[in-house]
Amino acid sequence: MTESSILNRLAALDTNTVSDALDFLDLKGATYGLRPLWDCPKIVGRASTVKVGPKTDAAPTTHLLTPVIDAVTTNDRILVISGGTEGISCWGDIIANASKKKGIRGTIIDGMSRDIDGSRDVGYPVYGRGVTMISARNRLVQLESGTPLQVRGVTVNEDDYVIADNCGTVFVPAARIEEVLDLGERIDRRQNRMVQAVRAGNPVSEVMHDKQFEAIRHSEESAPAASAASSSLNPKKASPEDAELAALFAESDTPGISDALDKLGIPGQALGIMPLTNYEKVTVGPAFTVRYVPASDPPGSVGDFIDDVAEGDFVVIDNGGRTDCTVWGDIMTQYAGLRGIAGTVIDGVCRDVNRAIKDEYPLFTAGRWMRTGKDRVQVGGVNESVGIGKVRVNPRDIVVADANGVVIVPRHRAREVAEVAQKIEKSEEGIREMIVNGATIGEARKQLGYHTLQRHEKN
Repeated sequence: MTESSILNRLAALDTNTVSDALDFLDLKGATYGLRPLWDCPKIVGRASTVKVGPKTDAAPTTHLLTPVIDAVTTNDRILVISGGTEGISCWGDIIANASKKKGIRGTIIDGMSRDIDGSRDVGYPVYGRGVTMISARNRLVQLESGTPLQVRGVTVNEDDYVIADNCGTVFVPAARIEEVLDLGERIDRRQNRMVQAVRAGNPVSEVMHDKQFEAIRHSEESAPAASAASSSLNPKKASPEDAELAALFAESDTPGISDALDKLGIPGQALGIMPLTNYEKVTVGPAFTVRYVPASDPPGSVGDFIDDVAEGDFVVIDNGGRTDCTVWGDIMTQYAGLRGIAGTVIDGVCRDVNRAIKDEYPLFTAGRWMRTGKDRVQVGGVNESVGIGKVRVNPRDIVVADANGVVIVPRHRAREVAEVAQKIEKSEEGIREMIVNGATIGEARKQLGYHTLQRHEKN
């Protein structure tokens, strides 16, 4: 498995799930007390370890951490610092800026930070015990780096895996990462089913019984069958590859991906397909394609395909752009939500929009109208190539949708598109940082090549 695949799979989980996986495997890794020091995003990466300690003489020294930051050459690093002293900072805004410039993903401190606003202003994630204003200068020094550390009772080695989010920080031994990921993904799927079982009306005392958690140790096939009350739970689960490809775009948005598609010469922007409401999050998933045709006599099915859609899939419906009858309403919305379907894209219209808005179910269409499609249209085919907003969509292509609209990423080019999108977004972030620091927009754009970021480079 490639390094990027491992990090993408880890990014698709959260610290709660990874902590549970470590518990099942009798591994130490979850820490208590190392929380985000500003409202920073989740970070995942490989540990670069640094140990600090009290300064014991008056001789001038290099500022702690700077040699480690200067030595970083890859973009998967998270600095892990141990030995901090209560009330004394071992992090500040200047080294946050330097780390950001180096492409370091974030810092975990078993200690304190100061100038936390400076880290926040440049979007650099910092996790630790707390904040202070007292400088480390002449108080703390760097003792060693690249060596095993003790962090909150957990041994952390160089290159171990790190995940940190709003709940805290977890370290995963590099030698056990695939085992932890496999179990974590199994836990995540089972817990999602447990949530849906509660929502479907099953007694929580039964859903959360110890025997249900213990069953996580075993294969998915050994999971107990759903009761009648939870019959709407989805037995079709996302494949590991689907989860990996979707995770590639978890931190992107449709403008960035659109620019990447332009640069690679790939048509993928769905014209005229817009969000039902101003969604704050980005929704990503593989396409489950559906083609509608005019109804026959007698009429055929209009929505039974949904029983075949897996968790995390994006339903993509080609109704030929028709606006005179709908192919999606409140029953479909409720059922899709219960089954963990990511969202729906329609080259056509929807109805019962209040239900979708209330349930926060992501819906992207050419419009809304109240007239039913029953006896007017029927399903002509599923999981075949369809057209959405002048874009061809093949089954399992990756759909990314947000408040700006919908883009389609060909599955076989998903990794390439994600890489280019991340580079473009990083350059644009650099431009924003430069103008905040006093550069003119012309200077910033020229220095970071803004005018060529999206330009298609012909071979």
